[in-house]
Amino acid sequence: MQYIQSGKRQLFAAFFLLITPMSSWAAYDQLLQPFAIRNLNPFIGVYGIPAMQGSFPAPTRSSTLHVTLDTVSHFTDAGTEREFISIDGESYRLAFRFSHVLNGGWEIGAEVPLLKHSGGILDGFLNDFHDFFRLPNLGRDQVADDQLLFTYTRDGEQLVGVQSTASGLGDILLFTTRALRKGDDGGLMLHGQLKLPTGDSDQLLGSGAADASIWASARRDWGNGWSATARLGGAYLGTGDVLPQLQRNWVGFGGALLAWQVAKPVALKLQLDAQSSVYSDSDLDQLADPAAQFTLGLSIRAGKSALIDFGVTEDEINPDVSSDVSFQLRLRIGN
Repeated sequence: MQYIQSGKRQLFAAFFLLITPMSSWAAYDQLLQPFAIRNLNPFIGVYGIPAMQGSFPAPTRSSTLHVTLDTVSHFTDAGTEREFISIDGESYRLAFRFSHVLNGGWEIGAEVPLLKHSGGILDGFLNDFHDFFRLPNLGRDQVADDQLLFTYTRDGEQLVGVQSTASGLGDILLFTTRALRKGDDGGLMLHGQLKLPTGDSDQLLGSGAADASIWASARRDWGNGWSATARLGGAYLGTGDVLPQLQRNWVGFGGALLAWQVAKPVALKLQLDAQSSVYSDSDLDQLADPAAQFTLGLSIRAGKSALIDFGVTEDEINPDVSSDVSFQLRLRIGN
């Protein structure tokens, strides 16, 4: 809990920086950048499948700080004669990402995440929300509110069991980006990421192994403030401590963003993030199926060199694999 409280204080401090004069940060280009969405299902979020990043580079010798808070509610369970899985609880991810653009179109950076899994507080609100709009609860209303239960049992043996609040450092990310093309109508970027095994795998704060990924992203802008971004790539997942007997080593991923700058300081965004399955040799959809998530939200320019993003992510395509609902708040500051 102390990690999250400390992180909140740093988030408020970062917001305070908005009133400090800073140099211009190519605000129009950054306003249309993607959300940093990850699948934070606790059985999937421990792996180094990267979030979408921008495909339009920041100015040379500029630096950026991203402070991102994800609040995620999970609920799904299923069983067969051999297997049973339960994912019921909430996760919070507070991440600090710093990057710097070098000469020659290279960007380097690191991201340090703080994680917490708990029973949370959102179950009652989500049950009422689903009832009001006559949406399916998928069994939420049949279990106790605000409980934490991340478990997987196979052939009578419990292989994963997180049932009490866990918090701490997650897996640190190191990344680099190379601008391949930058023009007035868009850009093309090549990205790489290395995930280090710094999180506690027993508490589902990390996977227990290093992961590496590479992907390309492209962006195209056209008239009236419209922009589209797409990416495609793959990741090698080191064999870790979370269900290693089921884990795949190779995973593909992709995504697309459609953004519209409705006013000079505001852009609306619709984003899709998808990935292939992380696990094999399972009859449970929660492990064996690919994942896809939709995010709807907006970005607001807050001064010359700061942006605020807010997005809501839903799991309508395959709710057994992705988290039930996620809320993301991100502050981006550049100089």
